[in-house]
Amino acid sequence: MIDDALPLRKRTLVVLLLCIVALSAFVWMSGAAVTDGEPRVSANVSERYRSVDALTATRSIEIRTNGTTTTRTVADVTLVPGTDRERVRFRQDGSRRYERRVSNGSTLWLYDRDRQTVTTVDLSGPPTRSVLPGRLQRLVAEAGLTDSSGRPQKPAVAPLPVVPRRDGAQFGPATDGEYTVRYVETASVGDREAHVLSVAPRGNRTDAGYRQRLWLDTERFYPLRTQTVWTDDGTRRSVTTTYTDVTFDASVSAAAFRPDIDSETTVDQLESPDTEWYRSADRLSARSSIAVPDPSVPSEFSLTYATRTTGRVRGVGLRYATDGSRLTVAKYNFTYALDEDERDLTIGGRPATLDRGPTTSLSWACGRYRYTVRGTGVETDRLVAVGRSIGCPTA
Repeated sequence: MIDDALPLRKRTLVVLLLCIVALSAFVWMSGAAVTDGEPRVSANVSERYRSVDALTATRSIEIRTNGTTTTRTVADVTLVPGTDRERVRFRQDGSRRYERRVSNGSTLWLYDRDRQTVTTVDLSGPPTRSVLPGRLQRLVAEAGLTDSSGRPQKPAVAPLPVVPRRDGAQFGPATDGEYTVRYVETASVGDREAHVLSVAPRGNRTDAGYRQRLWLDTERFYPLRTQTVWTDDGTRRSVTTTYTDVTFDASVSAAAFRPDIDSETTVDQLESPDTEWYRSADRLSARSSIAVPDPSVPSEFSLTYATRTTGRVRGVGLRYATDGSRLTVAKYNFTYALDEDERDLTIGGRPATLDRGPTTSLSWACGRYRYTVRGTGVETDRLVAVGRSIGCPTA
């Protein structure tokens, strides 16, 4: 599916839904030596990350608004780092529609125990390479936790993503080199010790209210806890993901990522749009009845792929990336009227909504289509400039 295919009407829901999903699991083996000052890490972080097969844990996700908990979910999880394979069993007592979710990487099964149904969702998409191992290694190095042989030069950094994406290209909310990482202390998370890192914007930036804190396991450097805090339209929001009872390199059979369906269970196939992937915007234009936007994007960005979606919602999408940043442009035949409090600016003479957060989103309607520009690692003024370059086309 195209990113941004079904926008939400309320800015609060947009931000919360962006954060409701937990960080993808990632883990690596590591050796560490504690000195009189900060601890020093001698392991190659990215290599260790790729070496782990699976893990099991209890995962909690807490969303807070102005210091008050609005949502808290707890689940028993089995994860394979760097893939979409997972088994999640939620501990809620009926407030959640789906009590369990299982994925083998290409298909997701959602279990509704009350209705005795299993809904299947196709997870197919373009193959991409995960950037998380390199990102993690830069964060650890910038915090001063690597020895001299592990950091021949000072790398640029950016924080970990709040929201994992199936395309594997997961990014933080700003470009590399514009964040500082600081070692804070060593603390406990459950029954494990963790190095605590603080990630914050460098200097005077539009996202100066953004902060992230990571609790990295002292032996394996898995993020046992990730807390992301930001301000959205004067409201302070935070998402905290915590892993406890963690077993690294867990012995997990392939059956763990296959569905458990008995003769009394009904299987529903979720109707999803048909998406085609293209290497260039020109190839997309040749196959699409919808005019493809031609945005002016910053010179450092390059097109990674283009998409055409057909079905109940029809649209086209463009996805650009550079090291540490991602930019998506979508156009689709799904429009709605904005509430008065959602009219933040105008694009091409039309009212537009600007939602700030770990991922910034700009959306406006023009004729029969809605346009959405989203950026992770892109400053707000640059994102708006991309939107203004699209404007309100006649087609």
